[in-house]
Amino acid sequence: VEPVSYAIAGVKVTATASSVAGATMGPNKTIDGSGLNASDQHSTTPTDMWLSAMGDTSPWIQYEFDQAYRFDKMLVWNSNQALETALGWGVKSVTVQTSLDGETWTTVGDFEFAQATGLETYAANTTVDFAGVGAKYVKLVINSNWSVSLKQYSLSEVRFFQIPTYASNPIPASGKTGLAPRVNLNWRTGREADSHQVFLGTDVNDLALVD
Repeated sequence: VEPVSYAIAGVKVTATASSVAGATMGPNKTIDGSGLNASDQHSTTPTDMWLSAMGDTSPWIQYEFDQAYRFDKMLVWNSNQALETALGWGVKSVTVQTSLDGETWTTVGDFEFAQATGLETYAANTTVDFAGVGAKYVKLVINSNWSVSLKQYSLSEVRFFQIPTYASNPIPASGKTGLAPRVNLNWRTGREADSHQVFLGTDVNDLALVD
């Protein structure tokens, strides 16, 4: 049985943020899998996480994808440094926004991200439901963290899941060479798609639509 949605690989995502505490704790650390073990448990190593600069008054972290997707959900591993439960760097109140062009934003909702345990066995403990919204950008506007007074904000990892609306698994496979002149084309159809268009040619910039 096909799953409802599929995880989007981190290489298809670009992360930016309002600020960083240092070059080794940039926003890319939230999408590159650093700190996760084979059981999806996150480490307590600070450089496996994003951390904002101290005193950031308008903290946010934003994700740009290689193309627009229909989003199902997002899993969140909050900041998991060993002193997290005492100091509370992890984000707490977050407004989640989406956009197709990076200019006009729609609010998905306000969410509370659960605090991490500060242990090596920490697994994702917050799920954000996107309810199938279509977007190319996702922005997390951070309203507060789990600290009483510390104005610094952190996340360990996020993972986005998309509903497969594009055609996939082409046969022959992408990049395949040495094929016979006559070959049957096949693919997995995009979910809910009524039809797909096929273009052929010898130049990627000059393709003809197959009727």
